[in-house]
Amino acid sequence: MNLRQLLFIFSTILIFHQPIKAQQLSQEATFSILTCNPGEAVYSMYGHTAIRVNDPAQGIDVVFNYGVFSFETPNFLYRFAKGQTDYLMMGQKFSSFLPEYVDDQRSVYEQILNLSPEGKTQLYQALIENVRPENRTYRYNFFIDNCATRVRDMIEHNSGSPVRFTDNHPTESYRDLIKKFHHSFRWFDLGIDFLVGKKAEEPVSSYGQMFLPEYLMGQFAKAEITIDGKALPLVRETRTLLEYPNSKLKSDLPWPAIVFAVFFLIVSGITVRSYLLKKKNYWLDYGLFALSGFAGFIIGWFTLFSEHPAMSPNYNLFWAFPSNLIFAGLWTMKKWRAMTRYYLWLAGVVLLLSLVTGQTFNPAVYFLMLTLLVRVGVNLIPERK
Repeated sequence: MNLRQLLFIFSTILIFHQPIKAQQLSQEATFSILTCNPGEAVYSMYGHTAIRVNDPAQGIDVVFNYGVFSFETPNFLYRFAKGQTDYLMMGQKFSSFLPEYVDDQRSVYEQILNLSPEGKTQLYQALIENVRPENRTYRYNFFIDNCATRVRDMIEHNSGSPVRFTDNHPTESYRDLIKKFHHSFRWFDLGIDFLVGKKAEEPVSSYGQMFLPEYLMGQFAKAEITIDGKALPLVRETRTLLEYPNSKLKSDLPWPAIVFAVFFLIVSGITVRSYLLKKKNYWLDYGLFALSGFAGFIIGWFTLFSEHPAMSPNYNLFWAFPSNLIFAGLWTMKKWRAMTRYYLWLAGVVLLLSLVTGQTFNPAVYFLMLTLLVRVGVNLIPERK
């Protein structure tokens, strides 16, 4: 467990070890949404959302955080890959929350909520109940149940008054939305595009877009709450607690598309030269088809067994054809080469079909497809006499 998780747990013990009934909120208590900008670590690339309860009269200044997890959890990587990661809701003192973002130089914004006294009491009691050890664990689901959507749902269902969010005609998909946060993680973006399938192309409503902290902040700024029959802005005031340059605007080089474009040109050059010299260079086929087949087995596992949303169907399997790995093995055997040559027709057809599936591929993938098509084509062309 890393230092931050230890701080969360330690803070939780300090705050909530005392009898819960003894804590009553004063009239001056405020509830707010904390929105934290993306960080430079992969797990923080989308930002973070939490709830702050501040009551100076009672000495309460607490952050309720739904984004706690530990890499020390047994089988963490396997459970994460399978979509069976459990997150925790914990509380910590605000005085220990903000310095973490100062250290990471991540901006933090606070939206003070318009809530009735009854709404404050109801929401606080719901948070206290949720933070209890028997209630704080939940099954994490990035698109529909994460640290941001939990905050939205807690406010919407426990504010004591009807909350109304604006909506629009959705045009952006899950893939469109998350790609806006991948500027500093180009190779991670390639991996995400490998694994996230066709369902990620579906348009997402404004309500659904709140799985991203930045979009939740925007939707809360436009939301309304009805108190005593009167419609009021849900957000009474917005404050900037920390301000730094947005890390998501950074970009690393070389991009995967550039790397694979150069790779395509190299393979094409070798292929053309070998064809003119009446050479075969089968070693290129062994490597390319073995790697694409191996990638297909990984993508296929996620497609079949992962509980993460939008993993299936995944038409990356059309270029990363799992049987390519078997073909690569047979292609190394000269006696099988004449028979297995017919497999190249199947591989070529499947590669071309991938272009009409409607799934958006990473730009680097198109260069991978072209590279495979070059090798398929040269092996199907009759030998020059």
